[in-house]
Amino acid sequence: MRRAAALLGVLLVLVPAAPAAADTGGRATFGVRPTGKSGPDDRPTFAYAATPGGIFNDQVEISNAGTKPLTLKVYASDAFTPRTGGFDLLAAGAKPTDAGAWVVMSKPIVTVPARGRIILPFTLKVPATATPGDHSAGIVATLTSQGTDAKGNKVSVDQRVGARVYLRISGSLEPRLTVEGLTADYHPSRNPLSAGKTTLTYRVRNTGNVRLGAHQKVTVKTLWGTKTTADGVADVREILPGDAVDMTAEVKGALPAIWLTGSVAADPMAQAGDEKLPLYSTTRDHGFWAVSWTLLAILVGLVLLVGGVFGVRRLRRRGRASA
Repeated sequence: MRRAAALLGVLLVLVPAAPAAADTGGRATFGVRPTGKSGPDDRPTFAYAATPGGIFNDQVEISNAGTKPLTLKVYASDAFTPRTGGFDLLAAGAKPTDAGAWVVMSKPIVTVPARGRIILPFTLKVPATATPGDHSAGIVATLTSQGTDAKGNKVSVDQRVGARVYLRISGSLEPRLTVEGLTADYHPSRNPLSAGKTTLTYRVRNTGNVRLGAHQKVTVKTLWGTKTTADGVADVREILPGDAVDMTAEVKGALPAIWLTGSVAADPMAQAGDEKLPLYSTTRDHGFWAVSWTLLAILVGLVLLVGGVFGVRRLRRRGRASA
């Protein structure tokens, strides 16, 4: 349940919470991580458990590994799970409406000395109307500079570094995943007598109010019950409540058995500390046509050939009978 995140440029990069690394290549290098009042502690993220209306006072360390002072804007923003997976924050300038809006920094702008660090207090105020379950955010330090793009145009570049904030509000917890939009596309083999492969696409959504990972099993089944299972479907480590991850799986060895059924079973994976939550698997099926057109053409040709042979024989028999 405890990790950290960093933003470089305008992209979220997942890294462990750590002090800033050495200055490299002229790019400003700075870090953000949880800290005690007098120095670093061992927290990889900010993680809280609260009741509606609760208040937390805490602090974040902002460090500068460069040889020049840095003036940074510091703020909090809501977190979400991108469709490709991972952990991201709202774009700079977007107004948070959930946990990011509940964090109040003691200063919106700080200057960090060269090779130095500062400790910045903040307050997390949970609204009395906060809903039960998990709410996530990030505390971000950002440096805006001017640069040029590939065409020589001047552009503003945001270099952002942040630490994750996880908050659980007391109340009824509902760990639940669903599988949505399952589709299947069958690709027959060039050899009409060999099995082909099936590409299945779907979305795993967290429809509960608790952060969950997802382990998946993807299979293709024939009408007579034989199954083929996809290899290498990676687990999704974390999906925030309400968010979803798009998935693609390939099942090799499926026969062109006219009609196949694709099946996705998603098993919730508890985050650290949530091992006692009741978790239930969800399954979604989708039937689809699986035809080898080459094999079908051969079968049609054989049927026509056999029909032609019998037709000729009938004509001969009729000719002999009328003679």
